Amino acid sequence: MDSLRHHPIRFHVTHWSDDPFSRGAYSSLLPGGTPEHRRSLGEVLDGKLVLAGEACNPVAPAMTHGAWNDGLRAARIAIEAGARRVLVIGAGFAGLAAARHLREAGIECVVLEARDRLGGRVHSIALGPVWVDEGAAWLQQFNDNPLAIHARQLGLPLRETDFGQPLAAAADGTLPDIDAAWEALRAGIDRSLPLADGVARYLESRDEAVRRATRFALDANLILEACLPLESLSVDALDEEGVGAGDRFLPQGYSQLVAHLAEGLDIRLNRPATAIDWSGDQVRVADESADFCICTVPIGVLRDIHFNPPLPPAQQNALDHLGMGQLEKVVLQFDERWWPVSPSGYLRWYDTPASFGEWLDLTDAVGTPTVAGLIAADALERVFAGRSDEEIALVACEALQAWADALRRL
Repeated sequence: MDSLRHHPIRFHVTHWSDDPFSRGAYSSLLPGGTPEHRRSLGEVLDGKLVLAGEACNPVAPAMTHGAWNDGLRAARIAIEAGARRVLVIGAGFAGLAAARHLREAGIECVVLEARDRLGGRVHSIALGPVWVDEGAAWLQQFNDNPLAIHARQLGLPLRETDFGQPLAAAADGTLPDIDAAWEALRAGIDRSLPLADGVARYLESRDEAVRRATRFALDANLILEACLPLESLSVDALDEEGVGAGDRFLPQGYSQLVAHLAEGLDIRLNRPATAIDWSGDQVRVADESADFCICTVPIGVLRDIHFNPPLPPAQQNALDHLGMGQLEKVVLQFDERWWPVSPSGYLRWYDTPASFGEWLDLTDAVGTPTVAGLIAADALERVFAGRSDEEIALVACEALQAWADALRRL
């Protein structure tokens, strides 16, 4: 890293893919997967067990409010089933939503959380004088987001990110029209083919300029969003909603919202669920029993839980078509902001092969020169494998420096 002109004074590297309680960032559609698989996964079983979370939400998958809304759905099912005592597995947003709704309905509810903290894949940490989010950072689809209502009621500081106006650069020359390339691909691809084959067929008859623009569009708008390589994604992943609807982040950390939503709930930490027995009148999890269970663990962990009896074929089939996207974040903090300033706070870097393609400049929001870079899918293996966190942070810094240099050459 001798080429580095700027070294971070602090950094943080996430490892969600290795986290035993998540095994990835969020759910993605595998080949052949459709939104209907998400819906099937969340169907109530024998009137006493339901799986819930962002993976079960066909409207807002991979989003915190998608998890929240699905937790509410699960709670309503428990109420309709006449449940008097409910076990909720997991204290992420789906579990918190379910538990709050049940408590408000006067139903006894116990939340069993495997971690020693709340929030699941939402976790704010201190980095020097500021708070940064390891996992989820944005309140997405803001105008339709129930969590945004809670944040506003609490008076939490919010900062909008205009994903449509990134300060962007490409490593190999002038930046093409990424949005046009993306829409042309979505309109022109043969959707009867597996995604990777459809992309290859689409690119066959295009010139090199279109192929380059399309590769960049795929890197930014699909692979960095769904967090798996093309070969591991469904064609339907092209249509799942992502960022860009008035999204806002919380400069003081997402965990403050978690703490508020957990107030008054019976949450028991360090209680991983390894088995769920729903064979009798009562559902049993370790030494707890209830007449209904809502299981909100991420699908990467769901496969490790022993269900008795096993999950029915519809749920097994749904799980076969859903995977965990692999996405990590590197947060860098410096003595000064040495990179070009984006009016939107949003940066995009197009390189071949892809690396840290998406950045959020937190500096103005938190008051300290801080940026967070995202890296996903097969780029993780190239960058993370065999490197220490410090080495990964320096590779990220190198990518940020290359982006800044490319902008200055324009």
